[in-house]
Formats: sequence, C-alpha cells, structure tokens
Amino acid sequence: MKGFSCYLKSGLLALAMIVACSRASAQAFGLSVIPSANSLLVSNSLTYTINVTNLTGLVLNDVWVTNSFSAPFQYVTSSASQPLAGVLTNATSVQFDLGPLSIGNIVQVLLTVQPNATGQFTNSVVVAVPTTSYAASTNAVVQVTNVVVLADLGVSMTGPSQAVITNDLMTYGVTVTNLGPNAAPNVILTNTLPPGVIPISLTNQSNGSNFIYNLGTLTNGAFTNLLFTVEPTNAGTLTFSASVGSSGVQDANITNNTASTNITVTNYLSGPLAVTTNSPETYNPQNGLVEQSITVTNSDTNNATAVRVVVAGLTNRLFNAVGTNSGNPFVVYSAALNTNQSVNLLLQYSASAYFAFTNGQLSAFAVPLPNWTPPSATGTSTNLVISRIVELTNGNMLIEFPTTAGQTYTVVYSDNVSFSNATIAPPPIVAPANRTQWIDYGPPTTRSVPTNTARFYRVLQNH
Repeated sequence: MKGFSCYLKSGLLALAMIVACSRASAQAFGLSVIPSANSLLVSNSLTYTINVTNLTGLVLNDVWVTNSFSAPFQYVTSSASQPLAGVLTNATSVQFDLGPLSIGNIVQVLLTVQPNATGQFTNSVVVAVPTTSYAASTNAVVQVTNVVVLADLGVSMTGPSQAVITNDLMTYGVTVTNLGPNAAPNVILTNTLPPGVIPISLTNQSNGSNFIYNLGTLTNGAFTNLLFTVEPTNAGTLTFSASVGSSGVQDANITNNTASTNITVTNYLSGPLAVTTNSPETYNPQNGLVEQSITVTNSDTNNATAVRVVVAGLTNRLFNAVGTNSGNPFVVYSAALNTNQSVNLLLQYSASAYFAFTNGQLSAFAVPLPNWTPPSATGTSTNLVISRIVELTNGNMLIEFPTTAGQTYTVVYSDNVSFSNATIAPPPIVAPANRTQWIDYGPPTTRSVPTNTARFYRVLQNH
C-alpha cells in the first residue's frame, strides 16, 4: 500500500479511528534542524543538519522533506545518510525525496545554502508523507548580517611529555584561542593526522586524515583546550597539524591560524629483558588491591636507561599502569638498569579475588628515560596540604590528604625539603572520596624504596 490514510466508519468505531489517527499524526516523525551558525555574513555558506526519525510504527514508502526559506538564497550542496530519491530546488525552497523509511529508521540530511539578504533568515522545515496526515514541522532562524566581525583566532599544539613507542596510546593537545576584539561565531578546527596513525578518541572524520570540529562561538579572550588520543603504528618523526578559522570573521593575523608539532616515535631500545614473578598474589587491605612482586634482570649487553614491563592477557585492571601499548598496560621503572643488574617491581591489580597469572604474560624492554618533572604549581596545579604521613611496619610510607571525589591528583617526591630535584610518582590518582591515602612502596611508582633515603612529598591537584 503506497501512502496511508484514515477511513471513517459509523458510530463509536469512527470516533476511535479519529482519535487513533490524530495520535499517529502527532507522533509521526522525530524532527530536528540544527544550523551550523546562529549568525553569519551575507553570502557565506550555512549548513543545516536535518534528522528525521520514523515514529509511525509503519514502513513509509515515500517521505519528503521541504525546506522553505524566508529570503533569497543560493543552493550549494546536499547529502544524506541514505540515497535520496530526488532533490528539487526553486527560488524559495529545497525539497528532498527520502524514498522509503523503515520503522524507527533515522535519516540525516545535510543541506548547504548561502543567504543573499541581511536580516532574519528562516528555514521552515516540513517532513511529510504525501496523501496522508503523517507530518512534522519546525523552524530554524539565523541572523544574516553585513557587519564585519574582527577577531584574531589562533591555534597551538602540544605533544606528549613522554617518549612514544610504536603502538603506544598517545595523547596530544590542541588549544584554540580568540584574541579579539570581537566574539567569533562558527569557529571551525581542522585536526590533521599523519600517515601511520590510528585515531582513538577523534570523531567527525572528513576527507580521510582530517577531523573537523565546530567549536561554536568563542568570545573575546576565550580559549578551548582539546585532547586527542591516537595510536602511532610506525616509528619515525610524525607531523601533526591543526588549523582554525571562521567564515564569519575577518582575521587580520592569519599567521597563528595554523600550527604543527613533530612527535618522534621509536621502537624499544633493546629487549626483551628477563622478567619473572617472585611472590604469590597478596591482598593488601590498606589499599584494597591485589599485589604481586616481579623481578626484572638486564641480561642484555647494553645498559638500560629505563625499563618498561608490559602485562598481557589481563581480565583485571593493572592499577599502577602508566600507559598502554597494543592494548596491553605497562609500568615503567624510571631509573637505569645496567647489565646483569636486577630490580624488584610491585604490580597492583584492581581485582576482587586472586586470579591465574603466568610469567608468559610479562615482557620487559629497555626504553628512554621518562620525563617525570612536575608541572609548575602556579601554572597548572594547586599544592595541597598533606594531613598525615605514616611509616608502615614494612617500611613503606603512607600519606593522607583532603580530596574531592573524582578529581585527579599527582604525588611529587624529593630527597630534600627544597624539592630541587622533585619527581612525579606516576600514575596520577583519581580520588575515591573526600580523603585519600597513597602508599609509597618503591619501584615502579618511585625509583627506590622509601627506606633507602630521606623522602619528602607534595600533592598537586590537577586542573
């Protein structure tokens, strides 16, 4: 049956069918229309994202979307998430024949036009099935102006602070700023990846390696920080780049509209090194973790500047992991391990019970020495007051400090009270409550056990 209609019968049945038809019509479609800008300059491109959902509970054979504009415009382009049966344009409207629409199906249509007159530019959108009462409608209003917006948009990039090994999950930052003097509407960031990089947290892909984000309006002096996670699969120097702009802005300083950063990706320096467990799994009631000690021995002919131990095949979280490589978590011993030397490392697991584990799940490699220099406390963090420091019976040090649940904190340690050689104790802590305890047990979180030397602590609340 092509199309749908309601047929009247006599008596109560007719009333029941009228009610049913009116309800079906009211719930026929889900419809949303999102313009790419709330205001823009005349003759600039404006894109509408139109989402249509079939809520009738029936298969619809022929659905039409009509865009009627209140002022002159120029049709530019259109596309849809399913093949369109037809596109009709004239001086006042653009119509799309979506063709058939199955039950609950959602179709997204992108329509780009250029308004040719100033003032309010209204797009009245109607979705309907011909010869039936199934319909829905909405309006999208955009202010079109010929006033020039002056703004200095800029973009900068920061690479990871640690050395990156092939197949590591790596995070880099992009900052977009508006130095004014006016607010900048419809700010678009284009983030470009080099070959040999798998996007992990990036979305909105367009044109292969370009990832495009509409940041909306940035007011004078405003900025936004974005973090992107990727996995580089090839060693070498990789160039990441970004650009920013706005179709509604006259930018007098275009020198800061683009930025790039070179990130060096390396393979393991040597390995594998010998690594084995040296203790059974033990539950620690102080921190609620299952712990196990391992021994790493450098049997290679070269000294290792630092050591990474990768743990494979886990069904439990490696609590003190500082990164992930090829989907497997790892810890790092941030000190030299010379030929024929050994070091004991403690692995901590978030596990509800003991679990099967074999030495075959451990791999150790020589890696570049990580940079655990703490950030400037005035620039990125707040120095907290430690409320308690206790030496435990096994020689480990426990510190306690006030926290906000869900906030992230970094512990910093040093062998002198002036913190002239301060070092981060990774990984950062996500506070579980309003007070948090942290235990210094030695490697891999700190470079040595706390009983060997004097040790002083600070806690930074990360912004």
